[in-house]
Amino acid sequence: MIKYIGVCLLFLLVASITQAQERDVATVNYTVSGLQYNGTPASARQLDVKFRVPLYQKNQSAVGATVGYKNVSLHHFPMDYAASLHGLIFQGVWMYKVSARRSFTLFAQAGLYSDLKDISRKDFRYSAGFRYRLKHSDKLSTGWGLAYSRQFFGNQIVPFIDVDYRPNDKWSISGQFPVEPKILYHVSKKLGAGLEVNGEAASYRLSSSENNNQFIQINQWTGLARLEYQFARSWKLRLGIGRNFKQSYKLYKDASKTPWTIITIPVGSKPDPVQKIEGKGFNMQLGISFNP
Repeated sequence: MIKYIGVCLLFLLVASITQAQERDVATVNYTVSGLQYNGTPASARQLDVKFRVPLYQKNQSAVGATVGYKNVSLHHFPMDYAASLHGLIFQGVWMYKVSARRSFTLFAQAGLYSDLKDISRKDFRYSAGFRYRLKHSDKLSTGWGLAYSRQFFGNQIVPFIDVDYRPNDKWSISGQFPVEPKILYHVSKKLGAGLEVNGEAASYRLSSSENNNQFIQINQWTGLARLEYQFARSWKLRLGIGRNFKQSYKLYKDASKTPWTIITIPVGSKPDPVQKIEGKGFNMQLGISFNP
């Protein structure tokens, strides 16, 4: 395991490179997603922890790294599904400030995603991308980018538009479209409330000895009512309550082909899953972040 984590770190330091796209130094998020399986209530509970570290900054360039851990616990799922899935993530970003209004960012990520029962090179996923950011005015900034990810289910392309629009002191529209847009009404400097949409596509490899290298693909689109509260100057608490309007957990055999996917939409034919669970249900999120 140490050998492969070392490969991830090397990939991070050589191929990635700034200031992470998110400004918070540390974030912890906990999510509960509910659904029905054969008439029985089931749930997926996810813990996501990230730490961002600035590595270098001089003139127009900035370099930083992110280390993260993700855990997905599946409750009341069939025995074929792993009860607990893990992700160890290493990311790096390089940002170059072209001018006072323009910047260019490169980012890359390597991660171990599996049930951690027996680890091999097949348990690793990789992604990379770029973003060009333009400040149109004091109220509006946009970023245009493209990300590629080598998932267990194939090759995934995610085009995105990064928006930060603040027409006045009370309203803001921000996030990455179409995967994470958010509109927020700022009741005060510390308190905000609004709506958010999240799209996620992920995959985790199962044990080679017990499950023949099968993998689980998770797709989810969620709508949330969001509440944010800043306290103690540097800390922010986030609460989201909503519904998954699309949610699927698919179990596949070890892939022999590498199909393409645009965000969560497949291009062309895909292999049929061994088993799948689909449904809608509630979604609740609780998070805390630190930004000194």
